[in-house]
Amino acid sequence: MPKRLKCAVIGVGKMGINHVRVYASIPQVKFVGIGEVNKTLGEKVASQYGLNHYTDYKDLIMAEQPDLVSICVPTSFHYQVASYFLRKNINILLEKPIATTVDEAKALVALAKKYKTSLLVGHIERFNPAVKKVKQIINSGKIGKVTSIIARRVGGFPFQIRDANIMVDLAIHDLDIVNYLLDSLPQVVTVSKHRIHTKTREDSVEYFLQYKNTSAYIQSNWITPVKIRKLLITGSEGYLELDYITQKIEFYKSNYDKFKEETKGFSDFILKFSSSDRQIISVAKKEPLTEEIKYFINKVASNEQVVSQFAVEALKIALT
Repeated sequence: MPKRLKCAVIGVGKMGINHVRVYASIPQVKFVGIGEVNKTLGEKVASQYGLNHYTDYKDLIMAEQPDLVSICVPTSFHYQVASYFLRKNINILLEKPIATTVDEAKALVALAKKYKTSLLVGHIERFNPAVKKVKQIINSGKIGKVTSIIARRVGGFPFQIRDANIMVDLAIHDLDIVNYLLDSLPQVVTVSKHRIHTKTREDSVEYFLQYKNTSAYIQSNWITPVKIRKLLITGSEGYLELDYITQKIEFYKSNYDKFKEETKGFSDFILKFSSSDRQIISVAKKEPLTEEIKYFINKVASNEQVVSQFAVEALKIALT
């Protein structure tokens, strides 16, 4: 029977507690403890899950010697904490963004390579089954050449986030997903940032990205009182609409060839264009975080190194 990998979670705030929940549900790993500077919170979570609690993650390493950890501390501590674990040859799943600066991000990637240790950055939408399906559809050529992508990720103000702006908290998700879907990086990036409700950091942003043959518009803010997470993709042969939350995909096939063959006048064109066929593409709904953590565990178990260079590229664009 293969050895059970020992895992731990560093930081059990809003996101970290979800990592705790997922690890606790996976029998292939041995959950050995949590690191949390807030003693009251740490002891509460540790008691709930029957874990050991450490206020200092260095003590956790010494006592438990984990094989892998999730690091869910505030962004301003990412480099400090992640670099320490990498130097100890401990595989890490680091919540996004990878770091506060591009230089720190590059340094973490360099450390992972130097110590031959996995560094997976938690761009969680890459593990959304609906996103994976959209990627397959694009690669199959079903919608033809992708001409434009529009992403909207908006909602109310998150009072628990104190050390990140809208670019690295929300927009970075879609910046990464567009790169992922197109398998390329933008040639030109234009950005418009705003401070609507707070004077200390941006709470609204729009990006316009120009790729070789595709343009993308990304809107993110903390000022829209409705939570929206959508991706709209137009191709030469069809159109896709994805809802990240419901994991629902709608596909509309282009009617342009039919129009060329069958229409005789402008009125016929309007009629046919407005009656495009609509197809709902189903996917088996899965929690992206669970899929991400299982992927991480499997890579570590099989000694396959993961180094998230893509996270550096996404941060570069976000900080433009």
